[in-house]
Amino acid sequence: MDAIANVPMWALVTGLLALMTAANECGFRLGRRYHRGEPEPARAVSTALKGSVFGLVALLLGFSFSMTASRHEARRKVVLDEANAVGTCYLRGGLLADPERARIRDALRGYVAVRLEHFEKGLDPEEYRRTSREMDRLLAEVWAAVEAATRKNPEAVRTSQIVPAANEVLDLSSTRAWATRNHLPAPVLVLLVASVAVASLLMGHSSGQAGKRHTGLWAALNVLLVLVLFVVLDFDRPRRGLIRVDHTPLVELKASFDGPPN
Repeated sequence: MDAIANVPMWALVTGLLALMTAANECGFRLGRRYHRGEPEPARAVSTALKGSVFGLVALLLGFSFSMTASRHEARRKVVLDEANAVGTCYLRGGLLADPERARIRDALRGYVAVRLEHFEKGLDPEEYRRTSREMDRLLAEVWAAVEAATRKNPEAVRTSQIVPAANEVLDLSSTRAWATRNHLPAPVLVLLVASVAVASLLMGHSSGQAGKRHTGLWAALNVLLVLVLFVVLDFDRPRRGLIRVDHTPLVELKASFDGPPN
């Protein structure tokens, strides 16, 4: 699935349209050659079976749309939760004495900056690995500062509640990484492509039974199905495409860090 996620959307859309158009033509030739002039009872059975297949395709597309939309919403929620957690940890870090106070706050400021850079440049494999390593290093620095503060003044650490705040930041970082990699399973994607190809084949078959190519209807159905698949895939690719995860909470948090010191 990672390989598919890196394919440009225009290439996927073009490939799907070509596949479905070929399926239309193939179905038309089969219908014209073997089933043209079928008696009415046979056509009624054929129409009923095709309706069942189209209903199943619509059901699969609906489930897939719902699945990817809910995952997209989960990614958006993680961004907000992460911004809130980092902001809380930053504020509680101010209750500690220096140098731990400065270490925690500097590391969190750097983490937010690299976190945004990680999203913006994540399509570059080298940049993705570099920013991932840098985020891990900064989070390790935060925890090391918390450990140092605990050894120096346990009472201040207990009063500030910095430990659960730092722990939440670390946990949400792992949650964010998992949510980014949580794509639509490859077998489901293959099933969707096969389903729309079969639907196009059956559409062409009906035209073949009638002995006439309904190219306008073929194009309309193909475009609609491809648009639905486009949205499903776009939801599933958080770093590219038209539908992207909104990082405004982290941008606003970074702006507050860059403001006048309090």
